[in-house]
Amino acid sequence: MSNVERPDAAACRQAEDLALVRKIRAGDSSAMGRLIDRYLSQLMAFFRYLRVPEASLEDMVQATFERLLLKLDSFEEDRKFSAWLMTVGRNLYFDECRRENRRREFQPESSHEHVATPEEEVIVRHSAGELLAALAPAERFLVEMRVFQAMPFAEIAELTGEVEATLRSRFFRIMGKLRLEVEKNSSRA
Repeated sequence: MSNVERPDAAACRQAEDLALVRKIRAGDSSAMGRLIDRYLSQLMAFFRYLRVPEASLEDMVQATFERLLLKLDSFEEDRKFSAWLMTVGRNLYFDECRRENRRREFQPESSHEHVATPEEEVIVRHSAGELLAALAPAERFLVEMRVFQAMPFAEIAELTGEVEATLRSRFFRIMGKLRLEVEKNSSRA
C-alpha cells in the first residue's frame, strides 16, 4: 500500500517545492528559509557522499543555496526541484574540484611521500565526475538519480515513463561499464 501512496507523496512534495520557488521569485525571503530547512540535511548528505571535507561542508552547502538563488529564474517548473538542486550542488562541487586541481598543478612537487589529504581525495573523486561526464545524458541522469539522490527505481520509472525492470538492467549495465573504465584507468597509472 505504501508503494501506491508514494507517488502521491512525491507529487505533493513537488507541488510544495514549486509553491516555495514561486514565493521566492516573488520576493518572499521566508520561503527561502523553508526551502533551506527542507533540503539542508539532504544536501549535506549528498556532499558527504562526495567526500567533501567536513571543514568545507557548510561552505559548500551555503554556496549551493547562494547559487540556487542566482539561478532560480532558470529553474524550469516541469523539472523535479530536488534533482535540480542536487545538480546545482554537484556542479558547484565539480567547479571546486577543478579549482583545486589547478592549484595543485602550480604547486612544486615535494620529494617526500605523504598521506593523501581530504582535499586530494576530492581531486581523486573528480575522476568519478569525469567518468560520469563521459556517459550519455540519459545514462548520467539514471546514475545521478539512483546514486546521488538515492531514488528508488520505481520513482525513476515514474519520472521517465520507462519500465522499472528496464531501468534496473540499464543501471547495472552502466555501473559495469564504469567499473571497467575505472579498472582500465587504474592499470594505466
